[in-house]
Amino acid sequence: MSDITRIHKGKQPRRPHHLADWAEARGLSQADIARELDADKSVVSRWFSGTTPGEDYQERLAALFHCSREALFRHPDDDWLARFFQDRGRDEIERIKKTLEAAFPRKVA
Repeated sequence: MSDITRIHKGKQPRRPHHLADWAEARGLSQADIARELDADKSVVSRWFSGTTPGEDYQERLAALFHCSREALFRHPDDDWLARFFQDRGRDEIERIKKTLEAAFPRKVA
């Protein structure tokens, strides 16, 4: 194991996440999250500034937000769409898209 690997063992690589969006969608403040996870407020503040939570906290955040761990890295609306289209066939997805396009046509400016 190299010195770099040993020094940074357990540290998460920086990865864009949507914790602030998930918190807003659930009506939770940073203080609420810190309290619910029994985490230091400064740690939660760093997450909201862009630091990626460790895997253990990702699991706990996912449970708090009632989503999957991977969903933390998607906007809540994108996650809803991903789950909606999950396990649907190509034909069904095309029918859904056509239905949505007919029901909600784009306005031409």
